[in-house]
Amino acid sequence: MPQLNIYLDERTQAKARQAAKREGCSLSSWARQQLSAAADTGKVWPKGYFDLYASIDDPEFKAPERLSENLDAPREGL
Repeated sequence: MPQLNIYLDERTQAKARQAAKREGCSLSSWARQQLSAAADTGKVWPKGYFDLYASIDDPEFKAPERLSENLDAPREGL
C-alpha cells in the first residue's frame, strides 16, 4: 500500500489524534477516511445532513403559503 508523509504542527496533530480516538480508529485510518472524503467533495452529503430532516419541533412552525405560478416571469424560448 502506498504511503504518504505529512507534516503537522503539534496542535493539529493533537486534534487529529483526539478525533481518531473519538471514532475508535487509528490515526492512520482516520486520516485516510478524511482524505478520501475530502477528495470526493460534491459527491457526498455532509455528516449528519439527513438527521436534520423533519427535525423542527416547533408547534408554531408553519409551511409558507405556496405562491401562484402566475407570478413567475415569462420564459424565453431556447
